[in-house]
Amino acid sequence: MNGLLHMQANEVARAPITFGQLSLLRSIQNIDPLAANLPQVWKLPAATTSQQVEEALTVLQERHEALRTRYEDLGSKKPTQIILPPQPVVVAGPPQETEPVQAADSLGREPFDLATEPPWRMTLVAKDGELRWLAICLHHIATDGWSVNQLQREFLTLLSAGALGGEAPTCRSLAEEQWSAAKETRRNSARKHWQKIFDRAPAMVRDEAPESVHGRWGRYGTAEQTDAVRRIARAHQISLPSVVLSAYCRAAAQYDGLDEIMVAVFTNNRSDPRWEKLLTTQDQLIPLVVRTEPGEPFGAFATKVHWELFRSYRHGEHNVDDMLEIAAEHGFTGTVNGCFDGSVSGLFTYFFNYMGEYQKDQLSIPEGLETGTTGRNIGAPLYLQVQEGEVLTSTLQENSSATGYKRITGVLRLIEEILLAAAHETDSRIE
Repeated sequence: MNGLLHMQANEVARAPITFGQLSLLRSIQNIDPLAANLPQVWKLPAATTSQQVEEALTVLQERHEALRTRYEDLGSKKPTQIILPPQPVVVAGPPQETEPVQAADSLGREPFDLATEPPWRMTLVAKDGELRWLAICLHHIATDGWSVNQLQREFLTLLSAGALGGEAPTCRSLAEEQWSAAKETRRNSARKHWQKIFDRAPAMVRDEAPESVHGRWGRYGTAEQTDAVRRIARAHQISLPSVVLSAYCRAAAQYDGLDEIMVAVFTNNRSDPRWEKLLTTQDQLIPLVVRTEPGEPFGAFATKVHWELFRSYRHGEHNVDDMLEIAAEHGFTGTVNGCFDGSVSGLFTYFFNYMGEYQKDQLSIPEGLETGTTGRNIGAPLYLQVQEGEVLTSTLQENSSATGYKRITGVLRLIEEILLAAAHETDSRIE
């Protein structure tokens, strides 16, 4: 790992921020800053030394500009990213003899000052005097579900092989392209798409007591339900996310007594190979208006949702401030529940995020339907996160002034009922 830190000490770069970074900043500007903290636990290979860990982290910091970026003018229409030269990474303090999850959670209890400090912090955790884990916390502006997995893989590669091939793309290059005159047509196309969405969107429904919003969650996943999702996807030649999203939309609409809902879907904007390995948040929300028709076969419904989702994905890269302007023209202003004022996120009641294998090694299969409370209020009123693993695990979080778990458990049970029935319907047709 020699030859590091080749930049000169006074070499500082300035650039606009990317659309993904802007969306993240708008989403967190009026909520608890701890909601943007992403604590992790990375298991270390046997016999790893603290020096090897620091050398690997130093390589990552040089490779990925997002790990050495500060931000200015965060409240303006066009905040600035300031990329500093790489410096040796030093893990402060001696290794802790504690539970690794506790160490990571402790790192996540302090907010980041994006104007003055790097967007990551870490500590080593030992057991019986031997280094076993790296507890690390990253700010969401530096990474998303896709790239945090990539960062962990690169870290382990550096510890085992000592080198990484090729160079990583930079946020400033992406930002330059996104704001360029050459991309004006694409930006206008995204505006037109959102215009059409809000032309037909159901009216915005607000929480009756936004000052009392709190978070609760339910988690569920079974092999039977996972198998059903896969069988439906194969039979109708649509994606796993589309199948689960369709079941969620139908279950949420049925439970809440609606014929039509507007759902916010996260897109990671990594279809372009140039930006696939970019370390930052590229997540943005795309809107989807879904209407449920009585008696419509699930396969036909899911296929319709799949192609509507595909059309929205094509416009997933957008200037979030443009979308706020369009929404306001249609009466969507302020926030649904008081947590996302000034952000596109605040306009939605229903959220969906298919997270793939994010934190797969830290995910345990639920034993039945588990529930709990959370201090990390992300503001989304009803938010389904789906993670891949041995089984598809669905976590449904409700952030509202309501109490109890009736809605959470009711929707999760409906999702299962819908999927199992749809799989049976599909199998019967094939037979």
